[in-house]
Amino acid sequence: MKIPTAIVLFLLVISTFAELRAQGYTNVATQSVTIEVKPISRISVAGNPSQLIIKDEARGNEQSLISDDNTKYSLSTNVGNMKIVASINDRMPAGTKLMIRLASSKAASEGVVDLSNAMTPVNVVTGIGKGIESNQTISYTFAANAEVQDLPATSRTITLTLTN
Repeated sequence: MKIPTAIVLFLLVISTFAELRAQGYTNVATQSVTIEVKPISRISVAGNPSQLIIKDEARGNEQSLISDDNTKYSLSTNVGNMKIVASINDRMPAGTKLMIRLASSKAASEGVVDLSNAMTPVNVVTGIGKGIESNQTISYTFAANAEVQDLPATSRTITLTLTN
């Protein structure tokens, strides 16, 4: 007795589907997808301040000042109530000060902040909310008392940190 080809094919298809179903194959597949948003807090600076040199013609009676505002900063955060703190890597020489002021269009600048002895971070901008601030001005002011007659060129590293 000869079995018709259509029946053989039908039985083959049915047995294949039965085998696939037995192995867990169905017309539905599921997957688990893990998602997460981590806190993002980024700050960057662009440019470098010019040399802050007090010359004879700039000398005053008590204190001489020179400022520079060629540096900009930008930040991005998805965390609220952030702040920028600043610190200096080494104390300023006797009779001198280095001050900083960060502008902010969306938060509260602390105004001119003396970094001369800020070996631990000090607040310079507070109340930063979620979002982006771009091209905000950083102003540096160097001051020397009248008794400082000669100071060889030296540099300091200022660290700005976006933190909560």
